[in-house]
This record gives sequence, structure tokens and C-alpha cells, in this order.
Amino acid sequence: MILHTARICLSKHAKRRMDERSLKYDDVVESINNPKQLVYDKWNDVYIAVSITGNAVVYAFKGNRVEVLTVLGRREYEALVSKYGTKRYKVLT
Repeated sequence: MILHTARICLSKHAKRRMDERSLKYDDVVESINNPKQLVYDKWNDVYIAVSITGNAVVYAFKGNRVEVLTVLGRREYEALVSKYGTKRYKVLT
């Protein structure tokens, strides 16, 4: 997968959310490279990689790097998907 070679950068917001959820950098990288589910957010042109534990990593491609914008908990992610559904989100895998 191309993400294995891309440089992954974390926003300040993503770092704060990782701390709140006791997630490590390796957890985020694992979620991006091996998602249980991959979703595309059409409104914001970002991807959401859902981990096996249910955390959702929101990221975007910025040139030759991947920028992690935030990390959502399972309930936050599920609430967004149920609120906006297919008009906003497209499940890729």
C-alpha cells in the first residue's frame, strides 16, 4: 500500500485527541495502513480509517505526505455516519 511509504504528520488537534484516547503514533499508523473500514468524506475531501478497536483516524493527502487531522472515538464516528449517511460518506472498504 502506498501509505507505507508516505510521511505521516499529526496535527496538534490530532495529538490532543490521541492523548485523550490513550493512542500511540503506531496505533494511528496501523489504523491508516490496515483499516477495518475505509470511508471517504465527500464534503471535506478526507479519508477516515476505522481501526479494529473502533477509533477513526481522519486524514488527508497533502502533496507527498499524509496529514492526520483528528482521531474520533467509536461513538463520535458512528454518530456522524448515522447523521449524514451516504450523502456525505462513501464506504470504500
